[in-house]
Amino acid sequence: MKHSVKTLAGSLAALVLSAGMLTAAPAQALDNPTVTVNKQQVVTWGWEDGVSKKFRDFSEDDYDDALQIPALKVTVGMPGPGRRVMLEIQDPFDRSWTTEVQTRTDTAGVALIRVNPFCENDYGNSTEWCGHDVTYRLKVLKSGMQRQVVSNPFTVTFVPTEDGMM
Repeated sequence: MKHSVKTLAGSLAALVLSAGMLTAAPAQALDNPTVTVNKQQVVTWGWEDGVSKKFRDFSEDDYDDALQIPALKVTVGMPGPGRRVMLEIQDPFDRSWTTEVQTRTDTAGVALIRVNPFCENDYGNSTEWCGHDVTYRLKVLKSGMQRQVVSNPFTVTFVPTEDGMM
C-alpha cells in the first residue's frame, strides 16, 4: 500500500506538472513544432525616370553631361543591412558577364547605379560616347538567409553626336 501511494502521488505530480506546462504553451506551439519563417526581401528595379526596363537609348545630343542620364534604381523591400548590388555587362562575343559597377543599398533599401556611355581606348576610358548596344543585367548578392536575385538582361543603346551635326 505504501508503494502504491508513492506511485500514485508521483503520477499525480507528473500529471499536474504536465498540465501546467501545456496551459502555459501557446496554442500555435502545440500545432506547429518549431517553424522558422524565412521571408525573402522583394527586389525591384527600374530607371529613376520611370521609363521601360527592357530597352533604352541615350543620345549624346539629349544630354549635356553623362551624369544627366537617368540612373538604374534598385529597391530592396523590408530594408535591413545594405545588400550588394552589381551591374554586369555581357561580352558580345563569348556571352560571359563581367561586373561594371558595384554598390550597396542605403538604409531605405535603395541603390542608384549609372550606366557608362563612354568608349574604352588603348589608354582606358575615353571622353567620347560609344555608338553601340550594351547588354546589362543587375545582380543583388546573397546576404544571410536572403537569396541572390538576378534580373533578366536588358539593352541600352548609346548614340554619339554625329560630326558636323550641332
